[in-house]
Amino acid sequence: MDKDQEAIKIAGFLTVAAPIITRFAGMVLESHRYQVREEGAGLELVLSISTGHGEVRFFLRNLFLEVATLDRDEEPLRFDQDLLDFGYFLSKTADLVRSKLKLLLHLLETESVEEACKKIQADSAGYERVRIWRRLDTQGPEPQEGRWCL
Repeated sequence: MDKDQEAIKIAGFLTVAAPIITRFAGMVLESHRYQVREEGAGLELVLSISTGHGEVRFFLRNLFLEVATLDRDEEPLRFDQDLLDFGYFLSKTADLVRSKLKLLLHLLETESVEEACKKIQADSAGYERVRIWRRLDTQGPEPQEGRWCL
């Protein structure tokens, strides 16, 4: 299929699906008693998660592309036609959100970055592909960037 047609399919799908994916991820985080707010739009949408210790930003771009495509790193991107089956869409979305948020929750719920990394490594086989997360330190007189993990 033509590259432009695939891009149109992906964009059209994400117009409808991105708000569902975003709300699902937000609801999971809120069920863990985190305050969540959306920033940005489209592929640049970010969930800002307030913790008792600072703020973490969850960038949704890769999650959106993982749901919508066969392989988010493939060039050109190809729309996952199986998503036309709503049950498949729900299953794929739930699996990917669970995978991403499991990692994030380890970071949020562990005081030590080193301890969080140990937990992440222990169950890393259950994760989908992951990028780097950064914890932002908002304690003290001026907010500062925290440490990188992974």
